[in-house]
Amino acid sequence: MGVSVIIPVKGRANYLENLLKSIAEAKRYTLDQIEIIVVDSSDKKTCSEIEAICNKFGASYHHLQKGVSDARNYGIRIAKCPIILFVDSDCEVDRNIFNEHLKCYQTEEIGGCAGVTEFVGKRTWLWNVIEKMPFLQPFQWAKWKSHVTWAPCTNISFRKDVLERVNGFQSILPPKESGEDVDLGYRITSLGYKICCNSNAKVYHTHETWSKLSQFIERTFRFGRGEYHLMKKHPENTFLDIPKNSFMFIALAVCFVCYAFIKSNLLYVIIPFVWLPIVILVQSVLALKQSLINGDRHDIGYVYVSSLFEILFELGTIVECLRKRDLKFLFRRFIYAEDQLFGRWYWGIIKMWSFIITLFIIFLFLIIR
Repeated sequence: MGVSVIIPVKGRANYLENLLKSIAEAKRYTLDQIEIIVVDSSDKKTCSEIEAICNKFGASYHHLQKGVSDARNYGIRIAKCPIILFVDSDCEVDRNIFNEHLKCYQTEEIGGCAGVTEFVGKRTWLWNVIEKMPFLQPFQWAKWKSHVTWAPCTNISFRKDVLERVNGFQSILPPKESGEDVDLGYRITSLGYKICCNSNAKVYHTHETWSKLSQFIERTFRFGRGEYHLMKKHPENTFLDIPKNSFMFIALAVCFVCYAFIKSNLLYVIIPFVWLPIVILVQSVLALKQSLINGDRHDIGYVYVSSLFEILFELGTIVECLRKRDLKFLFRRFIYAEDQLFGRWYWGIIKMWSFIITLFIIFLFLIIR
């Protein structure tokens, strides 16, 4: 057996050098063939630097001015080994990464292996917020699951013939993409293959590339847009959800703008803008109280801000539904994990009570007025 490591990169030359250094170290702990394929979409100035780094560590360098999915598909086509491992450029691998992935392919039914991605580095206030969001859970699934339907491409391997059978990645939101790893996993497991988990296959991801506010805002909105496309491609993996906070806000805003026009009183226009932060506060307090989010009362600020980012995610989905003129997914959510519905049931109760409490307060306000 052997492993072809496929690394898409755009810029981030310093991170790539650290990754290749860790791979060189890991190669010393395996007797299997290891091939490193770097597919670069950087600008001309950075390309030469990245190519020099690849030459330094014996990695195969390829330039392709396209998105992440195209870069990974290109790597799949030229890979020589039967097992393909995907790692992002801002990661570093554990020295036993190759042995741990390869040991999982003992039977033909295993089409892939998902490892653990640990986030490391300096903590910031934004990272404390990110930890309260569900985005990080898939990176840790291998710690408590035996099999998954998908996992992030920071640390996941597949049989090359399986990837070729499903025609690799299908681009969703090029060039940065969103949900393409989820879609790939669902298409592979729908054929009867299993993606097993190995908690000893570890990759270390830096905090830095997730802790810049502007980048995280863009990423969150893009993830929301990507959810629409996942629901469109896999409608059988969706469920009817409680109305989104953002949708309720939009509906209230429309109603109170009309009401303000009728009453000739602009004061009513601000009611939805008062309602939204209050309803999020109620939801945050109840979520901590019911242990739906890890933390205590001291973490309420982080939970509150994470809920604001959740609204940004929802807006991404709403915008994409409107752009595609496909409104049937406005009230649906995608199922990312089998146990997701259990948690969403409790979240639904919290959201409904928060809506009832805050709308009742608004109703009393209107009566008093």
